[in-house]
Amino acid sequence: MTPERFEVIIRGATEIWDVECKLEFLDNRRVCLLRMNEDKISISHEATSFGNIWRIIGLDGKERVHPSLGSMLNSLSRILRPNQPNARVIFAR
Repeated sequence: MTPERFEVIIRGATEIWDVECKLEFLDNRRVCLLRMNEDKISISHEATSFGNIWRIIGLDGKERVHPSLGSMLNSLSRILRPNQPNARVIFAR
């Protein structure tokens, strides 16, 4: 996953879900902080020998680790939109 693609995915998700936040990309765009007033959520990804690992540290400080982009986006949707139905993600070329 390139840093550019990571940024596009995170920006796209927050725009589609209509989440009001400030995005701050750190560490060569491998980490993103979503700032909402006093709250922040951290999203990061790393390449390992068996694929990408996604980490989210939510508002509660709990770290969630995901093996795929789809599961990470589902988890992020639950954090950012707790009163909404689970988001569905469709990838197309």
